[in-house]
Amino acid sequence: MNKESLNLINSFLFSIVVSFFPLTFVFLLPIFVVLFIEKDKLNKIFRKLIYLNFFIFILVLFVFFQNKDEAIEIFFRTNLILLFNIALFYKSKGYDIVRGLDSLGFPEKFVSVFYFTISLIEHLMFSFKEIKNSLKSRGFRSSTSLFTYQTYGNIFALIFIKAIKKSEDMRCSMTTRGFENKIYFLKSDKIATFEIVLFSLIVIIYLKVFYELFS
Repeated sequence: MNKESLNLINSFLFSIVVSFFPLTFVFLLPIFVVLFIEKDKLNKIFRKLIYLNFFIFILVLFVFFQNKDEAIEIFFRTNLILLFNIALFYKSKGYDIVRGLDSLGFPEKFVSVFYFTISLIEHLMFSFKEIKNSLKSRGFRSSTSLFTYQTYGNIFALIFIKAIKKSEDMRCSMTTRGFENKIYFLKSDKIATFEIVLFSLIVIIYLKVFYELFS
Protein backbone atom coordinates (compact mmCIF):
# COMPACT_ATOMS: atom_id res chain seq x y z
CA MET A 1 0.00 0.00 0.00
CA ASN A 2 1.20 3.54 -0.80
CA LYS A 3 0.09 7.01 0.26
CA GLU A 4 -2.20 7.42 -2.76
CA SER A 5 -4.12 4.23 -2.03
CA LEU A 6 -4.44 5.17 1.65
CA ASN A 7 -5.83 8.57 0.68
CA LEU A 8 -8.42 6.87 -1.53
CA ILE A 9 -9.38 4.57 1.33
CA ASN A 10 -9.68 7.54 3.71
CA SER A 11 -11.83 9.37 1.20
CA PHE A 12 -14.09 6.36 0.62
CA LEU A 13 -14.53 5.54 4.31
CA PHE A 14 -15.22 9.14 5.33
CA SER A 15 -17.72 9.65 2.49
CA ILE A 16 -19.57 6.47 3.45
CA VAL A 17 -19.84 7.27 7.15
CA VAL A 18 -21.04 10.82 6.47
CA SER A 19 -23.52 9.69 3.82
CA PHE A 20 -25.28 6.88 5.65
CA PHE A 21 -24.89 7.39 9.40
CA PRO A 22 -26.41 9.98 11.77
CA LEU A 23 -24.57 13.28 11.69
CA THR A 24 -22.36 14.00 14.67
CA PHE A 25 -19.66 16.52 15.57
CA VAL A 26 -16.93 13.85 15.48
CA PHE A 27 -17.22 13.93 11.66
CA LEU A 28 -15.49 17.31 11.82
CA LEU A 29 -12.29 15.88 13.32
CA PRO A 30 -10.88 14.36 10.08
CA ILE A 31 -11.72 17.62 8.30
CA PHE A 32 -9.79 19.61 10.89
CA VAL A 33 -6.79 17.32 10.34
CA VAL A 34 -6.65 17.78 6.56
CA LEU A 35 -7.35 21.51 6.83
CA PHE A 36 -4.49 21.85 9.31
CA ILE A 37 -2.14 20.10 6.86
CA GLU A 38 -3.30 22.41 4.05
CA LYS A 39 -3.54 25.52 6.23
CA ASP A 40 -1.60 27.59 3.68
CA LYS A 41 -4.26 26.90 1.05
CA LEU A 42 -7.40 27.47 3.14
CA ASN A 43 -8.58 30.43 1.07
CA LYS A 44 -8.39 28.51 -2.19
CA ILE A 45 -9.98 25.40 -0.67
CA PHE A 46 -13.00 27.31 0.67
CA ARG A 47 -13.25 29.31 -2.55
CA LYS A 48 -13.57 26.07 -4.48
CA LEU A 49 -16.13 24.80 -1.97
CA ILE A 50 -18.21 27.97 -2.34
CA TYR A 51 -18.10 27.59 -6.12
CA LEU A 52 -19.37 24.01 -5.91
CA ASN A 53 -22.08 25.09 -3.48
CA PHE A 54 -23.78 26.93 -6.30
CA PHE A 55 -24.78 23.56 -7.78
CA ILE A 56 -25.57 22.10 -4.36
CA PHE A 57 -27.84 25.05 -3.58
CA ILE A 58 -29.95 24.35 -6.66
CA LEU A 59 -30.40 20.71 -5.60
CA VAL A 60 -31.20 21.67 -2.00
CA LEU A 61 -33.67 24.28 -3.17
CA PHE A 62 -35.77 21.68 -4.98
CA VAL A 63 -35.77 19.38 -1.95
CA PHE A 64 -36.48 22.25 0.46
CA PHE A 65 -40.04 22.74 -0.76
CA GLN A 66 -40.79 19.06 -0.19
CA ASN A 67 -38.91 18.38 3.04
CA LYS A 68 -37.12 21.19 4.86
CA ASP A 69 -35.23 18.93 7.31
CA GLU A 70 -34.04 16.61 4.56
CA ALA A 71 -32.81 19.55 2.49
CA ILE A 72 -30.75 20.91 5.39
CA GLU A 73 -29.32 17.46 6.06
CA ILE A 74 -28.34 17.00 2.41
CA PHE A 75 -26.65 20.41 2.46
CA PHE A 76 -24.50 19.60 5.51
CA ARG A 77 -23.64 16.05 4.43
CA THR A 78 -22.62 17.15 0.95
CA ASN A 79 -20.47 20.00 2.23
CA LEU A 80 -18.71 17.80 4.77
CA ILE A 81 -17.81 15.28 2.06
CA LEU A 82 -16.76 17.95 -0.43
CA LEU A 83 -14.65 19.90 2.05
CA PHE A 84 -12.83 16.77 3.20
CA ASN A 85 -12.09 15.55 -0.32
CA ILE A 86 -11.13 18.98 -1.70
CA ALA A 87 -8.62 19.44 1.11
CA LEU A 88 -7.35 15.85 0.92
CA PHE A 89 -6.79 15.93 -2.86
CA TYR A 90 -6.09 19.65 -3.24
CA LYS A 91 -2.56 19.12 -4.56
CA SER A 92 -3.61 16.17 -6.70
CA LYS A 93 -3.38 16.37 -10.48
CA GLY A 94 -5.25 13.10 -10.90
CA TYR A 95 -2.30 10.86 -11.67
CA ASP A 96 -1.68 10.06 -8.01
CA ILE A 97 -5.27 8.79 -7.85
CA VAL A 98 -4.47 6.49 -10.76
CA ARG A 99 -1.45 5.17 -8.85
CA GLY A 100 -3.69 4.61 -5.86
CA LEU A 101 -6.20 2.63 -7.93
CA ASP A 102 -3.37 0.53 -9.34
CA SER A 103 -1.98 -0.11 -5.85
CA LEU A 104 -5.43 -1.21 -4.63
CA GLY A 105 -5.56 -3.86 -7.35
CA PHE A 106 -8.17 -2.38 -9.67
CA PRO A 107 -8.36 -4.04 -13.12
CA GLU A 108 -5.59 -3.00 -15.50
CA LYS A 109 -8.00 -1.81 -18.19
CA PHE A 110 -9.87 0.37 -15.68
CA VAL A 111 -6.63 1.96 -14.47
CA SER A 112 -5.46 2.54 -18.06
CA VAL A 113 -8.76 4.14 -19.10
CA PHE A 114 -8.69 6.36 -16.02
CA TYR A 115 -5.10 7.40 -16.79
CA PHE A 116 -5.76 8.26 -20.44
CA THR A 117 -8.98 10.09 -19.51
CA ILE A 118 -7.07 12.36 -17.12
CA SER A 119 -4.36 12.88 -19.73
CA LEU A 120 -6.97 13.83 -22.35
CA ILE A 121 -8.79 16.21 -19.99
CA GLU A 122 -5.48 17.87 -19.11
CA HIS A 123 -4.69 18.36 -22.81
CA LEU A 124 -8.15 19.81 -23.53
CA MET A 125 -7.95 22.18 -20.56
CA PHE A 126 -4.61 23.44 -21.87
CA SER A 127 -6.17 23.95 -25.32
CA PHE A 128 -9.13 25.78 -23.78
CA LYS A 129 -6.81 28.14 -21.88
CA GLU A 130 -4.88 28.86 -25.09
CA ILE A 131 -8.09 29.70 -26.94
CA LYS A 132 -9.30 31.83 -24.03
CA ASN A 133 -6.04 33.81 -23.93
CA SER A 134 -6.16 34.21 -27.69
CA LEU A 135 -9.67 35.69 -27.51
CA LYS A 136 -8.64 38.08 -24.74
CA SER A 137 -5.64 39.29 -26.73
CA ARG A 138 -7.99 40.04 -29.62
CA GLY A 139 -10.29 42.11 -27.41
CA PHE A 140 -13.17 39.64 -27.22
CA ARG A 141 -15.79 40.43 -24.57
CA SER A 142 -18.64 38.06 -23.79
CA SER A 143 -22.16 39.48 -23.96
CA THR A 144 -25.70 38.39 -24.81
CA SER A 145 -25.15 38.91 -28.54
CA LEU A 146 -25.45 36.43 -31.39
CA PHE A 147 -21.71 36.86 -32.10
CA THR A 148 -20.84 35.71 -28.55
CA TYR A 149 -23.01 32.60 -28.87
CA GLN A 150 -21.48 31.78 -32.24
CA THR A 151 -17.99 32.24 -30.79
CA TYR A 152 -18.68 29.90 -27.87
CA GLY A 153 -20.25 27.39 -30.24
CA ASN A 154 -17.14 27.43 -32.41
CA ILE A 155 -14.91 27.02 -29.36
CA PHE A 156 -16.81 23.97 -28.08
CA ALA A 157 -16.86 22.47 -31.58
CA LEU A 158 -13.11 23.02 -31.91
CA ILE A 159 -12.43 21.42 -28.50
CA PHE A 160 -14.67 18.48 -29.41
CA ILE A 161 -12.77 17.95 -32.68
CA LYS A 162 -9.46 18.21 -30.81
CA ALA A 163 -10.67 15.63 -28.29
CA ILE A 164 -11.48 13.14 -31.05
CA LYS A 165 -8.17 13.76 -32.83
CA LYS A 166 -6.15 13.54 -29.60
CA SER A 167 -7.83 10.29 -28.54
CA GLU A 168 -7.18 8.77 -31.97
CA ASP A 169 -3.54 9.89 -31.85
CA MET A 170 -3.14 8.35 -28.40
CA ARG A 171 -4.69 5.07 -29.58
CA CYS A 172 -2.40 4.86 -32.60
CA SER A 173 0.64 5.78 -30.52
CA MET A 174 -0.01 3.13 -27.87
CA THR A 175 -0.85 0.48 -30.49
CA THR A 176 2.45 1.19 -32.27
CA ARG A 177 4.34 0.79 -28.99
CA GLY A 178 2.71 -2.55 -28.29
CA PHE A 179 0.58 -1.36 -25.38
CA GLU A 180 -1.20 -4.26 -23.63
CA ASN A 181 -3.62 -2.51 -21.25
CA LYS A 182 -1.13 -2.15 -18.41
CA ILE A 183 0.63 1.01 -17.26
CA TYR A 184 3.73 0.75 -15.09
CA PHE A 185 4.08 3.44 -12.44
CA LEU A 186 7.10 4.70 -10.58
CA LYS A 187 7.21 4.02 -6.86
CA SER A 188 5.41 6.74 -4.94
CA ASP A 189 6.36 8.39 -1.68
CA LYS A 190 6.08 6.57 1.63
CA ILE A 191 2.96 6.96 3.72
CA ALA A 192 3.11 10.13 5.79
CA THR A 193 2.37 10.19 9.51
CA PHE A 194 -0.69 12.42 9.14
CA GLU A 195 -2.24 9.97 6.66
CA ILE A 196 -1.92 7.15 9.20
CA VAL A 197 -3.37 9.46 11.88
CA LEU A 198 -6.24 10.34 9.56
CA PHE A 199 -6.97 6.69 8.81
CA SER A 200 -6.87 5.81 12.52
CA LEU A 201 -9.22 8.68 13.32
CA ILE A 202 -11.73 7.55 10.70
CA VAL A 203 -11.58 3.97 12.03
CA ILE A 204 -12.26 5.30 15.55
CA ILE A 205 -15.27 7.20 14.19
CA TYR A 206 -16.60 3.98 12.66
CA LEU A 207 -16.15 2.15 15.96
CA LYS A 208 -17.97 4.93 17.81
CA VAL A 209 -20.83 4.99 15.30
CA PHE A 210 -21.30 1.22 15.36
CA TYR A 211 -21.09 1.17 19.16
CA GLU A 212 -23.87 3.77 19.42
CA LEU A 213 -26.02 1.93 16.88
CA PHE A 214 -25.80 -1.51 18.50
CA SER A 215 -25.49 -0.60 22.17
